[in-house]
Amino acid sequence: MSRATFCAVILLLAGESALGQQTGIVDPDAHYPEGPVWRDGKLFYVEYSAGTIKAWDGAHSVVFWRKDGCGPSGLIARGAHLLVACYDGNYLAELDASGHEVRTLRSDSGGQPFVGPNDFAADDQGGIYFSASGVYDLKAPITGAVLYLSADGNTITQVANTVHYPNGLTLTKDRRHLLVAEMLAGRLISFPIDASRRLGARTVWARMRDLAPPTPHEDAYNGPDGLKLGPDGNYYVAQNGSGRVLVVDEEGKLVRMIGVPTPYVTNMAFDPREPGAVFVTGVFDEWKAPFPGAVYHRAP
Repeated sequence: MSRATFCAVILLLAGESALGQQTGIVDPDAHYPEGPVWRDGKLFYVEYSAGTIKAWDGAHSVVFWRKDGCGPSGLIARGAHLLVACYDGNYLAELDASGHEVRTLRSDSGGQPFVGPNDFAADDQGGIYFSASGVYDLKAPITGAVLYLSADGNTITQVANTVHYPNGLTLTKDRRHLLVAEMLAGRLISFPIDASRRLGARTVWARMRDLAPPTPHEDAYNGPDGLKLGPDGNYYVAQNGSGRVLVVDEEGKLVRMIGVPTPYVTNMAFDPREPGAVFVTGVFDEWKAPFPGAVYHRAP
């Protein structure tokens, strides 16, 4: 048993009261896992520090794709393909169903390069919003942006800028607004979506400090990471640094919390075949290599 596996098991047992007896480990030895997405009956997720995508078939995880220098942080299905956000490489990679890279996207249609592409959210027209976070540093200039990839895949437009490290994002239940996790501002912001798929003026939808009490040892980097609209109509917010997922209703009120042993919770996904189940990715130490982490399954 590796050291990371041993730590995952010990911490899982220690956190059993928060997790409940219905929680298991999908991958106890993942290296900075992020961006989980279900596709063709498998859970795909990235390993940021290993430069890989893994696929879990319900019993085993295998490497589906690997690329040095990518630093993958997010995944989303695009037709029969997968889009990968290569955070370190500052580009998007499009993979076919076999894991072969068919193209890379490095700039918007105006020639502006991406800085730190991070996560995705699909709309109902076949287009995809994605965050370009900028530099993960509170002292750095605020250069984060949100971009939109058109349904035909030929146009990328910047639709919001000056966002303080945008990370996870999701369309609201009414499909008329885009929620964005403004991580280094410690809040969720909302943008109205117009008929051309552009975004209007932002408003603050919720502040993390108002949703739930702080946890011990929180620092200035504690904030919202992954953000998803769940099949139950609630919004799931990965609170990075607090070891929990916050479940929030349409009015921005806390419904419940899901605790996990990894302090740095990165994202979550939902199995369409298992209503109520949640898969959570997290990291034990996001500041020190080899960045051991784990992927968890929370049964209904």
